[in-house]
Amino acid sequence: MKSDCLNFVEEPKILYPQKKSVSKYVSLLSDYGFKYVFGKIANKEIIIAFLNEVIPDRVIVDIEQLRNEHLPYLKGGKKSRFDLYCKTDDGSRVIIEMQNQEEADFVDRAIYYSTFPVQDQVEEGQENYLFAPIYSISILNFNLDEMKGEPWVKSTFRLKELETGKILSNKYTFIFIELKKFNKTLAEIEQENILERFYFCLRYMEYLEERPVELQQEIFQKLFIAANIAAMSKQEFKEYQETMKTERDINSIKWTAEIRGMERGMKEGMEKGMEKGMEKGIEKGKQEQTIIFAMNLKADGFPSETIAKYTGLSVDQIEML
Repeated sequence: MKSDCLNFVEEPKILYPQKKSVSKYVSLLSDYGFKYVFGKIANKEIIIAFLNEVIPDRVIVDIEQLRNEHLPYLKGGKKSRFDLYCKTDDGSRVIIEMQNQEEADFVDRAIYYSTFPVQDQVEEGQENYLFAPIYSISILNFNLDEMKGEPWVKSTFRLKELETGKILSNKYTFIFIELKKFNKTLAEIEQENILERFYFCLRYMEYLEERPVELQQEIFQKLFIAANIAAMSKQEFKEYQETMKTERDINSIKWTAEIRGMERGMKEGMEKGMEKGMEKGIEKGKQEQTIIFAMNLKADGFPSETIAKYTGLSVDQIEML
């Protein structure tokens, strides 16, 4: 029996080995790197080109960036901060989230985040509940449990009637891009497939030494210029390096927690000597590895909010550890 908890030991398909020295281009999978490139209004041509490939039924001409931090509408509620939040020229709202680390209940978080653009548009005293379409785009460097076994990289969801498939409303669209499922080389990508070329850049940008000849379109020329570390200010470079160090430290701690959790789960399952017992033990091991991971992060001085982001635990649960 092959358990899903063993998947983390499998090496990803790396098409371009990372240099030992500092990379020439930022990691677009990192929080800082993604916002550095896609979060600048000066790079909105890149954002628009990407959105026009991802969103199935809109031709976007222009965008306006909106504030990305939203306070809860109820006292004691959870505030949200989007990686990128913008309004298109037809009034549609678009949330873009880059999630490098696996997070429990990520789909629930995406749904929760999507409620803020609705409430932003429906004002108190408004006679109706009309609002412009909302697109939630999640770029993930891990695979969703909800899409386990499905081969496609991009999944699009809307509100539909189960029996007929008739769309109830086109106001809500959830798009999930699972980059771990994208394993094509540039030679394998069809020339007209711009979206897959974006996938390639998102996943492998930091490993590239130069812009490949297959990415000579003007939009990718602009993307590589925007992602060039040499163009950073001293402060931007310092912040980027600190962010990358934090992410490497978190990955190291997470790896240790996964090893310990897996070992406990397998041992308990083996002692029970049955497949059902093995599965139950492994599941318990997964829960334990999350707790170990959180405790190690807390011991290393990471803020509770940061730990919550990477573990899926609540701040209250973390404070009790």
